Amino acid sequence: YSPGSTEHPFVDSRFYTTVNMVHTMEAILGLPPMNQNDAYAPVMAPLFSGPGAQPPFTADWRNRDNGLIYQMNPGKAPGGAQSAKMDFSRPDAVNTALLNRILWRDIKGNAPMPAPRHTIFPAKTRDDDDD
Repeated sequence: YSPGSTEHPFVDSRFYTTVNMVHTMEAILGLPPMNQNDAYAPVMAPLFSGPGAQPPFTADWRNRDNGLIYQMNPGKAPGGAQSAKMDFSRPDAVNTALLNRILWRDIKGNAPMPAPRHTIFPAKTRDDDDD
């Protein structure tokens, strides 16, 4: 809904999934479905129908340059030097216990950090395929 639009706001309460969005993009681009999943998923046509005379979206740039949105923690923040040395270039490369301590201290200050809990749910019965 655009504030300058002459149309009334529209609420679509149907359940959509990623597959619906993929099929809708295929339809918009004139591409055939990739598989049966998206071929049978209903397109999101009610969201993209109408006269097409809606005014363009006008972005609200009030907070873009005032430093509120894109503000980074200073390097002198607690744990800043330690986290600057961490490898975030790939998943699970960071020592999670150390990172959790840094984040906890940044948010909670000197409040004691709870011990991590690890839960394992063992199988209740043994099946034929178990060794």
